[in-house]
Amino acid sequence: MQNKEQEQASVPYFIHEGQMARMERIIRILAIILAALMIVTVGLFIVNNVIWMRYTDAQVQLVRTEVSNDGVHQQPDQDLNLGEGA
Repeated sequence: MQNKEQEQASVPYFIHEGQMARMERIIRILAIILAALMIVTVGLFIVNNVIWMRYTDAQVQLVRTEVSNDGVHQQPDQDLNLGEGA
């Protein structure tokens, strides 16, 4: 049986430093990609919510109900309009 120290090959210093520099570049690129994906995800979430709010506001029709002795009268309310940014 040989000693474990004899089995391990010696790696020159410049090869080790080259591999470490390469790994640092890869990790930096992956971190940038991850940050960009997070920003895109949050942006799409916000855009989706804005579109959904505009869609649901367009579907809402406000109705004014007036109750009097004659009966109940309903008419669309012109004063309150949610679609106009109020």
